[in-house]
Amino acid sequence: MDDDLVYKKPRQGPNIGPALSPSGDSPLPTLASLQEKQRSELIEMTQVRYGIKGTRLQINLTPLQIHSAMTEAQIFKALLAAPESERADQILYALAKGELGADMANQILASLALLGKFKKIKIES
Repeated sequence: MDDDLVYKKPRQGPNIGPALSPSGDSPLPTLASLQEKQRSELIEMTQVRYGIKGTRLQINLTPLQIHSAMTEAQIFKALLAAPESERADQILYALAKGELGADMANQILASLALLGKFKKIKIES
């Protein structure tokens, strides 16, 4: 599995969605339903990745005490205790176990990706 921080559902051929009937009677999904589908797919992907759903895996992380009542700042403070290479996995693992909401996990993963890009930029004098 790719270790990219952003979950992308693989495309299944050129047909992206259901074909609309000529009369246009096919209802379009709402934004809320699309967001809920994305959340459930993200949670399912993490549960499969960490062996919570499906095959059991050996996880070499020391899980942090992350929970849904924590603020983003508190979660980042907890992440400082983990090696930098494991921080995204810590968030995904907490999401898979239901200790973190999908929206918060997505926000933190995006922040981690952005911080990683800033670290790669070399400041020239």
